[in-house]
Amino acid sequence: MANSIVSIDMALTLNDGRKLGYAEYGISDGKPLFYFHGHSGSRFEARFLAEQATQAHIRLIGVDRPGMGRSSFKSGRRLLDWPDDLVELAGYLHLDRFAVVGFSGGGPYALSCAYKLADRLTACGIVAGVGHTGPLLTFLSQWLPWLVLPIARRYFRDPEIASTTLTRVARNWVEPDRRAFASPGVREIMAASLAEALKHGAKGPAYDGVLLGRSWGFRLEEITLSRLYVWQGELDREVPVTMGRSIVAQLLQCQAAFYPGEGHISLIVNHRKEIVTTLVKNE
Repeated sequence: MANSIVSIDMALTLNDGRKLGYAEYGISDGKPLFYFHGHSGSRFEARFLAEQATQAHIRLIGVDRPGMGRSSFKSGRRLLDWPDDLVELAGYLHLDRFAVVGFSGGGPYALSCAYKLADRLTACGIVAGVGHTGPLLTFLSQWLPWLVLPIARRYFRDPEIASTTLTRVARNWVEPDRRAFASPGVREIMAASLAEALKHGAKGPAYDGVLLGRSWGFRLEEITLSRLYVWQGELDREVPVTMGRSIVAQLLQCQAAFYPGEGHISLIVNHRKEIVTTLVKNE
């Protein structure tokens, strides 16, 4: 029904037979905004922006990447395969043009859409987005996820256990992230997202980590999309501010905001309204 708050959770069968999981929040006839979760994460992470999406009349769509949540694993996939999956989903949802936003590990996926789907995007947002890594981190990213994530899975095997694990881990976060984690609903969103990401095993998240460390298949300088926005916290330990500044320096055009008092989680928690309204304004 038009003008209703929606909460849809389902999986689309793609042309190649794979499943692509997605969840919708906000307003069913609102301006469309696709949300790309971090690494590791799932479609449920889009709940970070759900309340603001409703207030701003946005149709918010969180999408599981292959091998996470309700999306099938895809062997040998590349980062630039992601825009093709998104086009299929957009077609199914009867969406011609739309905005995208990627948080953390979802940043490169948003950038791949800005590169490959510039004619379809109304805007692209990067929130604490992962950038290219140096030689050592690139080397480690090719095998470390296969070691760490299978072990970590037992600590995130359901939302309740994931919540306990996150509470313990959060004690070592920077102060802004600890405060944001204590905000109503944040721990629950993170726990649900992580448990869903690892529900069917660590293979999907591990391969996702490998891809982030490989060549993306395009250069940031090749992106021509004009409405491109970058948000970065200067206290971020997960994605250092130097990485955010490097992304901005390579883009031909973008609007960037760097926040001295924000970390990783606190950035998206404290600037939710700004993010959603910026990405759908003046379409």
